Amino acid sequence: MDTLQAEVNTALVATGYTISYHYPQGGIVTPMVTYYESANDVNTRADGAEALTNVAYVVDIWADTPEATATMALAIDTRLSALGLSRVFSIDLYEQDTSIHHKSMRYRGVIHIAEQKVYQ
Repeated sequence: MDTLQAEVNTALVATGYTISYHYPQGGIVTPMVTYYESANDVNTRADGAEALTNVAYVVDIWADTPEATATMALAIDTRLSALGLSRVFSIDLYEQDTSIHHKSMRYRGVIHIAEQKVYQ
């Protein structure tokens, strides 16, 4: 089993936005990015040990305008793609109750444990 949890956190922090793991307890303060690992499972075993691990991450962007979420998404996508993760889903949402613009993105990759490389 392997994970990119620390690397994803570091990449998101490097964007300069406020980052929170999962949904923040104090509520959303815009602009903000929340994330979590949504999947981590065995892809391939070799010689009785896990050789490849599938990982997936959910990244949610919260901002006051759709233009702000788009700008933030580009910065995030650049950093997570540099880790070797592939964006497999992205959707613009609007939270009517709070008037907050919300963009949800999903990333996935396959970690080669012995080589510590990420494949898509």
